[in-house]
Amino acid sequence: MRKLVCVATILSALAAATVSANAQTPRFTNLYVFGDSYCDVGNVAIATGGERPGMGYYQGRFSNGPLWVDHIASYLGLSLTPSLAGGTDWAFAGAWVTAPEDGVPTIPQQVQMYLQATGGKADPNALYFLDGGGNDIVGTTSGNPNALGYQIAAGIADSEHMLRNAGARHFVIPNLFNVGLLPVAADHVAFATAASASANYWLNKLLWFDLQLPKVHILRIDVNSLMNAVMNDQSHFGFANVTGPCLTEAGACADPDHTFFWDVYHPTVFGHAFFAVVIENALAQPTD
Repeated sequence: MRKLVCVATILSALAAATVSANAQTPRFTNLYVFGDSYCDVGNVAIATGGERPGMGYYQGRFSNGPLWVDHIASYLGLSLTPSLAGGTDWAFAGAWVTAPEDGVPTIPQQVQMYLQATGGKADPNALYFLDGGGNDIVGTTSGNPNALGYQIAAGIADSEHMLRNAGARHFVIPNLFNVGLLPVAADHVAFATAASASANYWLNKLLWFDLQLPKVHILRIDVNSLMNAVMNDQSHFGFANVTGPCLTEAGACADPDHTFFWDVYHPTVFGHAFFAVVIENALAQPTD
């Protein structure tokens, strides 16, 4: 669990993961989630009275079905509901890592909110999921992409540090897939690609010491390599469209089941499930 799961392992595991992993899956007391719209199971929907994400989206999620964290929670036999409804998902759609935007708490701020609610204690028997950075990159199209990548990595690493210092011991921290592949980033692909690569490089560096700590388990999932594999051979993975969104102003496309992106920002339920099964398989592996 202490190294990035390489794409070769991912590809060999996909077919068997959902049927073979449950017997070895570690038991966690809860799944705590911190992130953006890829992880928000309803906080922004509650905060906006259902105005966002709006029509065409599934039960307050920014997709057409359950998110990867929904799948993971179900796989682990855990419930996952928004923190604004008293649950353990602290993610908010629109969240940045580096700075608040439109009043939305950053991912480090989400962690602080959780720790304030728990008296500064993090359950050592829970699983903590940290993901973000895409909004920072989409929303910043000028300046130094390498500096932005470092700031994103530092924010995620700081979030892990806060949780670990409060008692957390089990983490899932995926890397970023290339944000330049998002339909919304089509006019600044080079910047988004460079910032994504920088964020991944620096997060590996900043988490290196933590990965060596005894009794601390940080599962790094190489989402970037997996996404590149899908883009290079979409039909092999069951997708017919991996570049354009299914949902547009004209309505939903005719084949969402074989489309990776639901809108210009977000994967479809099948895109989310694709990533989730990889994490589920990795969670089933024994830890030291």
